[in-house]
Amino acid sequence: MILNKTFILEGASKQKFVADLSYSETQEQKGVIVFCHGFKGFKDWGCWQLVADYFVDNGFAFLKFNFSHNGMGLEDSVEFTALDQFSINTLGKEMQDIESVEQFIVGVLPTKLPAIHTESIYIIGHSKGGVSALLYCTQYDTKIKKVCTWASPFDFHRSWNSNFKNKWIAENVQYIKNARTNQMMPLDIVVLDDLENNKEKYSLVNASQKLQIPYLIVQGTNDQAVKMDEFNLLKKYFFKAKNHVIVDANHVFGGSHPYAATELPEHTQELVRVTKDFLI
Repeated sequence: MILNKTFILEGASKQKFVADLSYSETQEQKGVIVFCHGFKGFKDWGCWQLVADYFVDNGFAFLKFNFSHNGMGLEDSVEFTALDQFSINTLGKEMQDIESVEQFIVGVLPTKLPAIHTESIYIIGHSKGGVSALLYCTQYDTKIKKVCTWASPFDFHRSWNSNFKNKWIAENVQYIKNARTNQMMPLDIVVLDDLENNKEKYSLVNASQKLQIPYLIVQGTNDQAVKMDEFNLLKKYFFKAKNHVIVDANHVFGGSHPYAATELPEHTQELVRVTKDFLI
């Protein structure tokens, strides 16, 4: 039987965020998976709960959370109502949030749910969440044993060209459209300043030289958001990593929001199966 608990944690800039844990007390426990959503993403998007259920059925606890500055309020599971927080989100803030999640797993969860095996922690990042996960694993003192990225870019800011940045600087704000909600989501100038001031810190080239744990890269060949070139760069620099290509899979591996089916999409089934085999 799959059980679910929700927790309120405190992350970057003392901002509170929601995390939920899916688990079973009847399975042989294999460890805890931390799931990091992507840009304009959130923990309850599409079929992520079905993904969580799959891993629980295979012996893992699965903790997914909203980054503290992802634009979701504490009471909102699918709507962006905190755009002021979204506008100042950075990779640095997301790493701080992951640290809060790990501290919760290590320091609090054994007391609250002693049946869960918290000695083994794994992390999965989708899209931008993959960049944050990789950076965290190479910059923080962490107990995470393995990392996996799903459709992760090699450089999250690759599409921010000079024209985009010049307009940003001139107006102190730039906007990204959310295709699902049609919201124009703001990015404050502090985000660009943070990027310019932390180029070395946010470099996956640098991270590739520091990663000490096993890494799996998964990419779809029909991903229009993160092209195969990005996957090839990840393979080039993280040359010790395992990798897996899913033919014809798009950026969300066949998922959508809302997602009404009770079975995972075909490409997501391959995604979770390959990831599970890597983590075991």
